[in-house]
Amino acid sequence: MESAKLLESLFDIKTLNILKLFLTKKDQEFCLQEISKYSKVPLASTYRIVNKLVALQVLQKNKTKHLKTYILLSNEKTKFLDSILEQKKTILDEFIEQVIKDPNIRGIILYGKEEKEKANLLIIGDGVEQNPIRQAVVQIKEQHNYTITQLVLTEDQYTQMVAMNLYPDKKEIIFER
Repeated sequence: MESAKLLESLFDIKTLNILKLFLTKKDQEFCLQEISKYSKVPLASTYRIVNKLVALQVLQKNKTKHLKTYILLSNEKTKFLDSILEQKKTILDEFIEQVIKDPNIRGIILYGKEEKEKANLLIIGDGVEQNPIRQAVVQIKEQHNYTITQLVLTEDQYTQMVAMNLYPDKKEIIFER
């Protein structure tokens, strides 16, 4: 996770977002508008970055009549990029995968900062089942010796508590539906 943050600070985040899109969907072709939408990069920047990646032989441009699509090339350059940008699944990712099966969960917020052995989570949603969350917390504790302290709130409760400034610390949305 630290190496990913280092890369983000050294390189343009827009370029990294586009690369991550192609590296996670290696066999899929995208047009410029799709690349822009999925990577959340403005269209003009997407155009500039994609052309640069084509020139660097990272992406291949395919033309069919008036449509241009782009796909990740399979070569040493892309294998290298894949190895340094590989996203390792974190303990919180594992927790999220387990609990988001509940369709009532609208969001999960990391409250404060994630520490080496613990994290505080706010789980937002109406009618959220508590038992699967407790089971996931216990499983994470047993498997990884990692403590997740969680609080389930309805959307109204969370909105009111934020308005009352009861959660002044840093908040990071780690899942949102």
